[in-house]
Amino acid sequence: MFSSKPYKRSKRVSDNIKREIAHIFQFDVNDPRLKSIVVTRVDLSDDLSNAKVYISRYLGNIDLDESFEKALNKSKNYIRKKLGSNMNLKRLPSIEFYLEDKIQE
Repeated sequence: MFSSKPYKRSKRVSDNIKREIAHIFQFDVNDPRLKSIVVTRVDLSDDLSNAKVYISRYLGNIDLDESFEKALNKSKNYIRKKLGSNMNLKRLPSIEFYLEDKIQE
């Protein structure tokens, strides 16, 4: 009947979370260190309880020092709160950030 392949709910929700978090970083976060990052992907568990958000530098203009990681972790609760107000989910996943540049090294 339908020619499309099955598409898991966790994949659909992770795509929406990726889009929303990128929007929050670009327009809602006031810290200038966090304005120029790119959300590369979001891995969401099948039960939608944990989200691994992978971020990268935009054109390589972020210093990946302790102050950047501290600002990122400090903004985690704010991002989760904004995510909850922008998305219609029963439970919000816990968010963990991973830097793509450190993974590749």
